[in-house]
Amino acid sequence: MERQTGFSKFEFAVVLAIFGVLATLLLDRLVALEQATERLEVELTVRHINTGIKLAVSERIMRGEEARIAKLVDANPLEFLSPNVGAGEMAQPDAANMGTAPTLAGWHYATDSRTLSYRPRQREAFNGREHLAWRYISHTDERGRSAGLRLEPLK
Repeated sequence: MERQTGFSKFEFAVVLAIFGVLATLLLDRLVALEQATERLEVELTVRHINTGIKLAVSERIMRGEEARIAKLVDANPLEFLSPNVGAGEMAQPDAANMGTAPTLAGWHYATDSRTLSYRPRQREAFNGREHLAWRYISHTDERGRSAGLRLEPLK
């Protein structure tokens, strides 16, 4: 009786099936990590914008230019970011200049409605939502003067 060397077809099929299952699990985990990364990227960008707004408000208060705080509402919130943060996405045209809602993924600012929006690359990361939006909220002091700004999410 002659001994067979190497893998039989059945053994080869079993090894392929195991690799297929492992590859599926790995790809599923990579998609989940990519979605978590996009959610974190959006959260950090909004935090950085809010920090930039606070710095701009603080600068005007320190210079005694409190009357100029209200003018920050008209500023593009993406201008409060460092130029190196997501510069490629920030360069997309805003909805006001396009005449229609932007279809590209990334950040957009509509000057007419003063709405900052983000179109996700992966909708599943945001419960299937096609677009996320924020708007400036102005805080006033007891005298009715603008004392601060921040971005608030729109539902």
